[in-house]
Amino acid sequence: GSAVLVSNTTWAALPPIQQQGAATTVYCGTAAELEGLGGMYFNNCCRCLPSQQAQGEATATALWELSKRLIQERVGSQAK
Repeated sequence: GSAVLVSNTTWAALPPIQQQGAATTVYCGTAAELEGLGGMYFNNCCRCLPSQQAQGEATATALWELSKRLIQERVGSQAK
């Protein structure tokens, strides 16, 4: 499995708003009960169903195409 190390010192050094913003990411990266699981959507440390739009094939395709274009633009600009 994968491990994420977040020390109490590092966590305490973050301002409260950043702690709140990072909480779900830290939870998903460190929660033993999520070991080996993937493909789930979390909000405020709770598993949720994504919106209907987020589950749509058209949205997935558009996001994939946008992601490819942005990566190509970035890689192309670095090659110059």
